[in-house]
Amino acid sequence: MRIPGFPNHGTVFYTSGGHKTSAVFLGEEFVITSALIFSDNVEYAKTIADAVLQTPLVEISKTQRLQNLYQLDFRIVRKNGNDLQERRARACHIVHSRRAKACLENLLNGLQVCLDGEAKPMQDYSALYSSFLILTTSSSRVPPWRSVSALLKQVTGRNDVSLKLLDKVVAISTPFGNESFFNTVNVGHVCNILDDEGCVLLLDVPLNPGSEGGALYDQSMKLRGFFIGSSYKYRGDIVILPLAISVDEILSIGCSERNLCQRVPHSFPLEAFRSVCMIDSQGCWGTGCAFELKGKRYIISCAHVLSTDNVTCFFGDQKVMHPRVLYKNPVFDSAYDVALMEASYDEAQPSGWFCRLANYIPAVGQRIYSVGFPVFKSLASKLTFKPSIIPGRVTKYTEGILFTDCSIQYGQSGGPIFDENGLLVAIAVSNFKSSLDNRIYPFHNMCIPVQGIHATLAQYADTGDKSSLAALQADWDVRSSWKLKPPKILNKL
Repeated sequence: MRIPGFPNHGTVFYTSGGHKTSAVFLGEEFVITSALIFSDNVEYAKTIADAVLQTPLVEISKTQRLQNLYQLDFRIVRKNGNDLQERRARACHIVHSRRAKACLENLLNGLQVCLDGEAKPMQDYSALYSSFLILTTSSSRVPPWRSVSALLKQVTGRNDVSLKLLDKVVAISTPFGNESFFNTVNVGHVCNILDDEGCVLLLDVPLNPGSEGGALYDQSMKLRGFFIGSSYKYRGDIVILPLAISVDEILSIGCSERNLCQRVPHSFPLEAFRSVCMIDSQGCWGTGCAFELKGKRYIISCAHVLSTDNVTCFFGDQKVMHPRVLYKNPVFDSAYDVALMEASYDEAQPSGWFCRLANYIPAVGQRIYSVGFPVFKSLASKLTFKPSIIPGRVTKYTEGILFTDCSIQYGQSGGPIFDENGLLVAIAVSNFKSSLDNRIYPFHNMCIPVQGIHATLAQYADTGDKSSLAALQADWDVRSSWKLKPPKILNKL
């Protein structure tokens, strides 16, 4: 993919505030950024939340309660050759997506955002996350919204082909709002389309605070959306969930025409995708995978996902199973952290719902896919079943452990790692938590290679002897590796 230069991106701040956001420039007059630029000002945040309750398209100069925003002194920073240029601007419109707000409030319930060093409920700021601020560099007139939307349509072009799962995308933003990272380019994929109307996209792009308001492009470099956030707190830990709102959703506000990102079938093998399930074990939940071996059908997940033997598995098309637990590692937090289940004859799905096992070790650098439900249990409800597909690569193999750089979060424990042919090559167990800063790093994760347990599973499928499953407990060396104990140094020079 050829990455051209980007003169139409930069940063925005207002002189009395302390927060910078990324921005997209539409010609010389208009600038679009995220309303999260006001996230450090409680008064402004509440004013905007109240205003967008009345109308999704707010003309700031004509709204009495927003006069304080209209008077703010904004500064936009963009490149002029090799130099950075700063210009004055003022706010003229707020564009708010009610669909995005409803989607975020439903899915992100329980998440927190870090503002001024404090963790605050994300839902308190959902109006800012789902709103965009339009600025103008003109000091003499307030342009109407139709002028902005016409220019946005011109820049966007006609997107007749909608984004779909695993489509490659390009992100352009300024991480941390710091001009040292001006116009940073990241390449990633669409991992999920979070609502039925396609306005909120989940990505695997490594974004950072300050990237909100940045631009999302497809691989043809057509503008497809704007970023609204990436970092949240969940159960005291940082989770990375890069989200964007579709440009079609922004254009639809104030007009009747919509060209939504519908759930177009993706290129991932269907049987592998359908084999993924959300596992609920009396409140403890995670991801699982149904597979077929020697004519027998099983479900595999992590032992720590199963708090009891009372297990419910939710599949697509509102299919539900209550499998029988055959084996669960009796030693908590010990390799292999695996649980094996079997569906009853009455509940067994058709053959198209079961994947096949790989019996090889993937090579370092090989493309793989993590499929599951990161953080959002609601994505696996009976009416909404949308597993995320997160591409990555194998980064390292040690006996008994496969390391990948897939972005794996809470909720993906026990989830499948597939190769490009849809074969199950590994089971996701955990990502890395540093003892230095107590942070979880989602792009460094550890998985159980299926090749290491394939012989045991095959033996059980042949004999039905449960005692053979005791071999799923790893030996001492593998258990030590899973606890990240450093290897012995045999020679010291």
